[in-house]
Amino acid sequence: MDQLFGILDEQIKVYRMLLEVVRREKEILIAARLDELNENNRNKETLLLKAKDLEGKRVLEAEKVAQALGMPQEQEPRLLEMAHLVDAVTGERLRSLHSVLDLLLKRVQSFNRQNEILVQSALENITGAMNALRDTLKERGTYQRQGALDSHQSLGGQLVSREA
Repeated sequence: MDQLFGILDEQIKVYRMLLEVVRREKEILIAARLDELNENNRNKETLLLKAKDLEGKRVLEAEKVAQALGMPQEQEPRLLEMAHLVDAVTGERLRSLHSVLDLLLKRVQSFNRQNEILVQSALENITGAMNALRDTLKERGTYQRQGALDSHQSLGGQLVSREA
C-alpha cells in the first residue's frame, strides 16, 4: 500500500506542475509570446510523458493491492472501491488522494479546453488576414475594355506598383 501512496503522491505533484504549465500556456497565448510558447510546450510534453508513465505504474501497483485485498480482477481496480476494503485511516487517505487527483485533472482539462479555443480563434484570425492580404495583392484590371469602371470589383485596395 505504501508504494501505491508514493505513486499517487508523485502523480499529484506532476499534475500540479502540469496545471501550472497549462495556466502559463493560457497567459502566453493571450500575450502572443511565441518563443515562450515553444518552451512551454516542451515542458508540457515532458510532464505528460511522466504522467503517462506514473499512470502505468499506478495501475500495476493498484492491481497488486486489489489482489491482496481479494477484489475481483476483471476490471481495473478503483481507489474508491479499495477505500471500502481497508481500515478507516487508509481508506480516508485513498479517498483524499482520489479527490485531489480528480480535481487537478478537471482543472487541467478545463484550461486545455480554454487554450484550444484561444488557438482556434488565433488560427481563424490568421487565416482571415492571409485571405485579405491575398485578395489585396491579386492583380486585376481597374477598367473594363469599354473604359467604364468595373462595378463588380471588390472594395479591396489596389497596388499601383509592386516595386518599393
